[in-house]
Amino acid sequence: MAFLGNIIWFVFGGWLIGLGYLLGAILFFPLIYYLWPLVGYAFWPFGRTPLSRSAINNYMERNPSEFSEQQLDRIDGPHVSLTVRRILGVLWALTFGWILALGCLLQGILNVLLCVLLITIPICIPNAMAWFKLAGISFVPFTMKIVPTSLAEEILSDRAKSRL
Repeated sequence: MAFLGNIIWFVFGGWLIGLGYLLGAILFFPLIYYLWPLVGYAFWPFGRTPLSRSAINNYMERNPSEFSEQQLDRIDGPHVSLTVRRILGVLWALTFGWILALGCLLQGILNVLLCVLLITIPICIPNAMAWFKLAGISFVPFTMKIVPTSLAEEILSDRAKSRL
């Protein structure tokens, strides 16, 4: 199902916004390690979910035996201080973030309108939700990580259990 969603996404505008993210990653080339997963997510969002680094780190602290050292590096990446990530986030938001977020919001609204006009709810609603999710992370790419949906669900359920 994720494959079909990704194909529909790509055909109906994902390629365009993906190229925008790719251009931003190329221009911010020293930060490409952090931006490359976002570029991939912009092209093919289904089957993966953005999560905050703090949620992932909390999960890894509570469940250290489930991850090997290589998996930890792949998920968490190199450590950069929160202050540096915030400064980079402001730079990104002022240059590419607001443009890409606006494009994603407009595309999401267009998908909602298509749902109303064409009554293709099974196709348009997931795409619209993905556009809105992508618009949200356009401003904060350095505080988010893209993880497989199955791992994201496990992290979120563990987070909910720990709050109880």
